[in-house]
Amino acid sequence: MIVEHENHFFMIIGLMLFCVLGVITTKAELIIPDVEDPALGLPSIELPEPLLFNRKVIKLGEKLFFDPFLSRDGTISCATCHVPDQGFAENGKPFSTGIDGKKGLRNAPTLLNIAYAQSMFVDGRSDTLEEQAWQPILAHDEMGNSSVNSVLKKLKNTKEYPRLFGQFFPEGGLNKKNLAVALSSFQRTLVSGNSDYDRWYYEGEDNAMNETAQRGYQLFAGQAQCWQCHSIAGPGVLFSDNLFHNTGVSHRSKSKGLAEDLGRYEFTKLEYDKRSFKTPTLRDVAKTSPYMHDGSLRTLEDVVRFYNDGGSDDPLLSPIIGTLNLSEEDIKDLVEFLKSLSGDYNYDRVKSDKL
Repeated sequence: MIVEHENHFFMIIGLMLFCVLGVITTKAELIIPDVEDPALGLPSIELPEPLLFNRKVIKLGEKLFFDPFLSRDGTISCATCHVPDQGFAENGKPFSTGIDGKKGLRNAPTLLNIAYAQSMFVDGRSDTLEEQAWQPILAHDEMGNSSVNSVLKKLKNTKEYPRLFGQFFPEGGLNKKNLAVALSSFQRTLVSGNSDYDRWYYEGEDNAMNETAQRGYQLFAGQAQCWQCHSIAGPGVLFSDNLFHNTGVSHRSKSKGLAEDLGRYEFTKLEYDKRSFKTPTLRDVAKTSPYMHDGSLRTLEDVVRFYNDGGSDDPLLSPIIGTLNLSEEDIKDLVEFLKSLSGDYNYDRVKSDKL
């Protein structure tokens, strides 16, 4: 009888240990998307250097992303302005705060699905993730470092970073290029698909989107003309044409006493680019308020009403912008559709997954 109880006791303990260890193992797994089929509704991911998109390099990039040591005084990390549980943006803040309490000039965009962006920043001044990686590190109002060499020198004086870069990048070790590659590799894992819309549209699940959202989709693809910039064609849709448009936001903001932002013009110096900004993805848009390059519109309802009214009276307003004659019910339907674009990505940084 005692033996049976002892066996039963050890069986229970064994099962408990199995469950605990199973949870730890599961949680310790870094999720790396299948680049050919990353998630329902998303296209394949193009990699500039496929061999460097591996678990070790990605984990190193993750470590860098969350490390405030990258900033001049150790107070600001990438995750300060791109907060995981806020859609890798920063909710409620038109502008993020960088080193020495300095305010940025533009709203922090989401990094979800940044792997698909054809240009970086709202003015498109960088072509790739690797090219943009150093700009926040060196920006005076973000991480505030004076030069690439000063950052590399500081990192080389640590115990971990020279060792890790030496192991994972046999060619070059800790240098400018490899640091950018590591950060970019981690960011390419931040893919978010399998939304209610994706299940409704691609899988034919009639109940995946409610009737309000379905009416919103019809408006999106019809009367509201959203599709003209937020493309819906193709097997994998990001809801962006990756182009630049003047929708009247900067002109409106200036009329309300905010600073004028000339957008892409500051990079190209072309007159027709004045106050033009890149079309953002709408995936997970419900998670990333406030909206527009300057965070001047607080809610999705505000955004839809802005476009319903025809943008602003900017003399360089894009010709595709005009009044939409949407009813209040239409606006609610559109917003409900936009909410259906939230994917199932849920970042959980697991410190037990050691390098």
